[in-house]
Amino acid sequence: MEVMTMYLVCDGGGTKTEYMLFDLSGHIHGFSKTQGTNAIFINPDAAADAVCGGISDCLQQAGIRDTDLNEICLFIPGFKNSANAVRDRFPKTRLMVLGDEYNAYYGALGEPGGIAVLSGTGSFAVCRDKKGSWISVGGWGPLFGDKGSGYHMGLMCLDRITQQWDRGSTNTLLQTLALKQLHMESIPSLRQGAYKPDFTREKIAKLSYTVAEAAKAGDIDALGILDEASVCLADLAAAVARRVGNDELPVSLLGGTSHMGDIFTKRFEAALKEKLPQCSYREPMFEPIVGAALFVMYEIVGRMDSREDFLKNIQAEWGTTYVNG
Repeated sequence: MEVMTMYLVCDGGGTKTEYMLFDLSGHIHGFSKTQGTNAIFINPDAAADAVCGGISDCLQQAGIRDTDLNEICLFIPGFKNSANAVRDRFPKTRLMVLGDEYNAYYGALGEPGGIAVLSGTGSFAVCRDKKGSWISVGGWGPLFGDKGSGYHMGLMCLDRITQQWDRGSTNTLLQTLALKQLHMESIPSLRQGAYKPDFTREKIAKLSYTVAEAAKAGDIDALGILDEASVCLADLAAAVARRVGNDELPVSLLGGTSHMGDIFTKRFEAALKEKLPQCSYREPMFEPIVGAALFVMYEIVGRMDSREDFLKNIQAEWGTTYVNG
């Protein structure tokens, strides 16, 4: 009996990690989700355990062994020091470890050509130039980078609500929503609560959705945060365009903050038009995990016998089973 060619891809970040097992026709045979696995911010052993668990879960769903896999491709920033533990668990399968900019790119654009800007817990922009080289900017992490990310918006939210308090403004909408999100009783409690170990990067990043909620209700400070973040992300796209010497490329925005809807994406589009008037904004085609599968097809397999059928199958199965289902 002919053995089906199978690949397993993984999209990991600071908050969550997704796994997909698929074949060359674009049919999905397994899907799993675990905690964040960026080993810069969590224990490397815990990151490796989570990845091994996610892979095993997909294999179990498909009823196959790891020896039936052609390749495991992990798109996880900061994971290289954890990779050996995964290799030990799946020794007969080739393992590739890359950053999440590559699958984000293919998820946004579907094929080579254009600039992808990702704004999740962190942020970066990436492009593939005419020579096939990858150009990436941003992604410097929370200490001195990640501008325009969910984490950056969360920090700006904390700054705004404490500044409001210092000016004598209390019980503002942004304050009320932020305290509810953080499960805190008052703004002064942030003096201690914000410096406890459980006040994590992920917890701060989730405040970005509080900002979006307040902005939709017309909160001036929240709207200002979204304005500033959108400009920061447009700056990332402009930096990439300068590096590749082309300001006429399509630009897509993806990641958690892009799910805020028009309240944010329209601001990004406007900021992009100001920074790069010759660029066009394009709605992202797929989630990063689907982009991981496309990366495998373009960059590893090196061919698609039927690109249209592959995209049709993987988009239909992902959308009905894992997005809407």
